[in-house]
Formats: sequence, C-alpha cells, structure tokens
Amino acid sequence: MSACCHLNRRQLLRWGALVAASPLLSGLADSERAYAAAGGAPPVPMNLELVTLTETSLVITWYTGALGSSDEFGRLAPAPADGEVWLGTSPTALRQVYTGAAPTPYHYAEITGLEPGQTYYYVAKSGGIPAAPAAFSLGSPAGTSTGGNAFGGPYRLTTPRPPKGEFLFSVVLCNDLHIGETVAGLATTQAGQQIPPGFSQRPGEPPYSEVMAKALVADARSRHASYLVAAGDISSEAVPKDLSMARRILDGFGTYERDYVVARGNHDRSHAGSPYSACRADPRGPGLHDCFHDAFFPGNEPTWFAHDVHGLRVLGLDTYDKVGNGGDNGSLSAEQFAFVTRELAAAPDQPTLVFGHHPVSLEASLTTTEPLIFDLDPQQALRLEALYAKSPGVFLHHQGHTHRNKRTASPNTPGVVYQEVCATKEYPGGFHLLRVHTGGYALNFYKTRSDLAREWSERTRQESFGGYPYYTFGNVNDRNYVADHDFSGLRRPASGSGGGAGSSGGQGAGGSGQGAGKSGQGAGKSGQGAGKSGQGAGGSGQGAGGGGGQSSSGVAGRPGSSGAPTAPGSGLAATGGLPEALPAAGMVAGAAALYARSRRVASDEPPPEPEVPRQG
Repeated sequence: MSACCHLNRRQLLRWGALVAASPLLSGLADSERAYAAAGGAPPVPMNLELVTLTETSLVITWYTGALGSSDEFGRLAPAPADGEVWLGTSPTALRQVYTGAAPTPYHYAEITGLEPGQTYYYVAKSGGIPAAPAAFSLGSPAGTSTGGNAFGGPYRLTTPRPPKGEFLFSVVLCNDLHIGETVAGLATTQAGQQIPPGFSQRPGEPPYSEVMAKALVADARSRHASYLVAAGDISSEAVPKDLSMARRILDGFGTYERDYVVARGNHDRSHAGSPYSACRADPRGPGLHDCFHDAFFPGNEPTWFAHDVHGLRVLGLDTYDKVGNGGDNGSLSAEQFAFVTRELAAAPDQPTLVFGHHPVSLEASLTTTEPLIFDLDPQQALRLEALYAKSPGVFLHHQGHTHRNKRTASPNTPGVVYQEVCATKEYPGGFHLLRVHTGGYALNFYKTRSDLAREWSERTRQESFGGYPYYTFGNVNDRNYVADHDFSGLRRPASGSGGGAGSSGGQGAGGSGQGAGKSGQGAGKSGQGAGKSGQGAGGSGQGAGGGGGQSSSGVAGRPGSSGAPTAPGSGLAATGGLPEALPAAGMVAGAAALYARSRRVASDEPPPEPEVPRQG
C-alpha cells in the first residue's frame, strides 16, 4: 500500500459507505425470491439511472442480471438482454423511441430530438420488464415516479431551457484517471485481507484505468469537444511508464497544450525510489524525483499556467505544489500564488475557467470524508476565493480528488460554481461537458460508453460493499445545470482543422488548430486558442451530440444536442422523488410485481398523443 493511501483518509469513506449500503445487502435473497414469484426467470433489469438531461436529449443507463446467480461480490451475474425505452408527454401514452441494437447487460440509451422546457415520462425495459431504479439516498436517480408506482415508472423529467445566446465551443472536464492503478476501491490491507474488498480487472482484459481513459478520449472526440482539461491524478503513483501511457492516451484527443492540458494531483507528486531515479531531482526533499514535471512540463516550465482558448482564460493550478505523502491538504507554493494573483489582476473581467485537483469551497470540504484536512489548505482556499471575488470573469472552478459529482458554492464568491467531477477510472466513470454560449453556459455529466468501460463501471458500482453510488453519483443538479454569464467577447473557433463542439443552438464550429496561448512564470507567451475544428454537434437534431453513434446497448438515437440543464440554485424542474434509499429487495420485488402489467403496456396500442422523437 502506498504512503498516500493511508488508513485514515479512505477507511472513513469505505466504512461509512458500508453503513449506508447495509439495507441493500440484507435484501438480496428476498429480491431473487420476489422475481421468481413473478413466474419464469427473465433477466432482472435494475440500477436504472437518468445520467444526462439536456434541453434536447437524455441519457439513461441500466443493468440486467441473471436471476439466481451472483458474482464474487454478491451482484447478480451479467445477463445480456434486449433494451427498450418508451417515452411520451403523458404517462398514459408512451411510444417506443429506443431499441438496443443487440442484447447486452450494460444498457446505455441516448434519446435526442427532445423539446426544451417540455415534461416527459419514460419507462426503460428489458425482456418486457420495467427497469428498477438504482438505490440512492438523494431522491430517485431515475426521475420522479408517477401513478403511485415506485418501481416501474413512468418516471417524469423536464428538459431545461438552453443557455442564452449563440453556441461558441465546448470543453471536456475530467480528472482522476489513475493510469497504472491495478486495484480499485481498496482502503487498506490488514493481515493479507483487503478492506473493503478491492476490484481488479478480469484476466485477459486490458488494464481498467486505460480502458476508462481511452473511452473518455473516444467520447470527447465523438461529442466534438474543442478542448479538454484533466484536473489531476493523471497517474496512480507517477511512475514514468504510467505517465507515458497517460500522455499517449490523451494524445488521442489532440495535441498537448493546444487541444488539452493537465494539472497535478496528489498521486502525481514527487516520489523517492528506483522507479523514479531517472527523473529530475526535486530539491525540496532528499531522494525525491518529479516525474510528472518531466512528462508534462519539460525544461523549466512551472507546473501552473494560463492558456487562452478562443478568448476564454483557462487557469491551471498545481494544488500539490509541495512535498508530502499525498494524504494531506493540497497547497500552492508562494511563487504559484503570486502568479495567480498577477494573472487575475491583469484581466479581472476576462471569462476564466480555473481547474485544479483539490476542492476549494468550505461546503465541499465539510462534506468530504475528512473535513478540513482532505481538500485545499483552508487558509489558502480563503485567499483564492478572495482573488475570485475581485475577478468577475471567474465563473467556474473545476476540481477532482473526491471522485464524486458535486456542485458547491461559497458566499464569498456568489458568481463562481465549484464543480467536483467524478473519477474517470471507476463508477460512475465519465466527464462533464462544458458548453459555452455568448450569454451563458451549460454543464452536464456523461458516462463513458464503450463496452469495456460500461462493464467496468457497473462492476465498480459495488465498491464499498455496494455503497459507492451514494457518495459518487451526485444528484441530478450536481450533474446537469445551466447558468448565465457574459461570454460575448469570446471567439467561435475557425472551422477547418479539428473536431469542433456542438450545442443546441445549431452547428458548432471547429477549433482553429492555432494552439492555446500560454502565460506563466512571467513568460508572457500568448496564442490563438485551442481546439480542433470540424463539424460541431448541433442541437435539436442538427449535430452529433453523441447521437446516431453506436453505444454499448445499441444505436443512441437521432443526432442531437450535447447540452445540459438547470441554473445553479434553481433545481431541475419536476425532479425529486423518493426521499430514502430503497432496499434492493423492495426495488426488485416492485419491478417483479409489474411484470404482467408491463407486458400488456408493451403490446397495447397507446392512445393518440403528440409526436415524440424516435431512434434514428
């Protein structure tokens, strides 16, 4: 076990999750009996989640398990099954809008062509059985159940309004790739026993961290993002070969410092030992070598920077700019803090995205597993917020480290959203897509969707004895929202060389390919913005948006938006739902009781209703 991952930091999370998950474990046998009572032994559809909700699209996922079976962690073993989604503007008039291309246990359905501000109802099914929602402590992850039926739907959702103004470009926000890691979800090992049990990749399959990172890059490209930022823990422990692999994978998105940038996390810190001896010496500690610096900031470049992306300032922080074991607070050096102060003071009104590994807001710190000692040093966090308060252009701070989707705020900086993004490497496994319009922005979460990524993500849902989703998935407003901000001074990328970004406002333009401008350590370099050009993903059926492509459960649907929902503080309309987590027995028993009714619903001719989008 590495020094960074000591017992105090993670054991609290893992064992806290165990307490939260205990009702689920006790109900497993009753769940199987309930399904058997329904007659036959169809695959069991479960873990239904409304992942993404934009003004013109939605993404839902679910899993089908084999009744009477279990894997090494007590989960129903994977069972390939068909997938269907029924959708309508009335709960009594649903039409089939999605059919999976092939049976799979790992269902990923993207429905596009929806209307902004419209309330919809849906049911997802496999084998004719409605999928039961995942157990969750923050309301129902599937939407709001209606009709007095808590387990089979229809579930209600309302699409948000799009951001104001014309679409400009989009940026992928990700973190915690942990390239080189071989065991996920492990807090400690005592007397040879993993506590809680860790998850390793199945024999013969590629390393899971590489699977998830490659899926991230593939999805970022297919959704036509112009730029990508990775906020730390790029590697598991900064071993040179792992950093080289991370660089090769990320290079699949584009050119480093032109199309993507990275920041250091605590796992990327300086290390001692023979694997690191060929890297530059770190004068701050005896025997330490900084391989991350060599891999991404060669020469005398500092590990913090400012880039210009079509007029948007992207400010990258090194939040472990010190010597330590990785298990303590993040920290910025005095030199780095002086750079940030100068950079923001030079152009306080310039639209600015800041990213770094450790969370900043007090709300984030108090809701982690080790309040005040897990995130950015509290005094430095207050100083950073004071700088943001003097810089109206700062609108978003992207952070990782906690492996969860969570949106927080600070009374010191009412115009800034602090967005934690879940780990790329494990459940729920994905990224946030920031879409910039002239009058505001949208931010929403997407799970990665390759077959191997969906398989690994669903397996690692069982981390912390099945309680991991309670902490990591976030509620719908942690994952999807829209906010106002003045971006009228930004530029739309010039088309012609790369992979432009899309939005509900129409076709997205491509990136200029000119390269991101950079300024740091007084170097004063500047440039033309980053990104790749090409056709952008349009909204309302105009562009790619992930639609029309192959997903792990089939064709995703008509091309559409890759946007996101509601403004900070407003909440997602018509959501909420179940106030408590649902025991597994109750969820599956409820879905089993609906088996016969769902067969009738699927075969009956629905009454007339307004036309709704269909899979293309």
